[in-house]
Amino acid sequence: MEFLDSLLCMFTSRVKSRNGSYTLEIPEQEIDVGSLEEGKRYKVALFEAGEVGSAEDTGSNASGFTSQPSGTQQRPDKSPELDQPPVDEGEIREVEIEDIGEKGDGIARIPPGYVVFVEKTSPGDRVRIKITEARDNFAFAEVVGQV
Repeated sequence: MEFLDSLLCMFTSRVKSRNGSYTLEIPEQEIDVGSLEEGKRYKVALFEAGEVGSAEDTGSNASGFTSQPSGTQQRPDKSPELDQPPVDEGEIREVEIEDIGEKGDGIARIPPGYVVFVEKTSPGDRVRIKITEARDNFAFAEVVGQV
């Protein structure tokens, strides 16, 4: 899909009826540590959960750094549902740290914008990480090696 190069974030949400309108909730971390800013306007595309292929299929993140090199563990199905994290606990990935979070942890993004907090890292670090906790919209990881 052509829009993946400009994709800022991706998450699963349910359409809810509220006072004669329909709304989608944006996870708080997309504003706190993601690429979205409150008050800005964005184009939104909706897909039924499970219809959109994983951005992992492209093999690289927005910076062009390979996020799933050969020889590392990956999801057996290689096509996760949108309502599940794109990583599993214990999974090994190679990432580039893009930013620093509020608590000083490095922030990496696994396509298509899934946030991973990595302690003891700095922007620009390229590291091999092990996912220690995977939640719906973000994960925690530890460094297991340098790239």
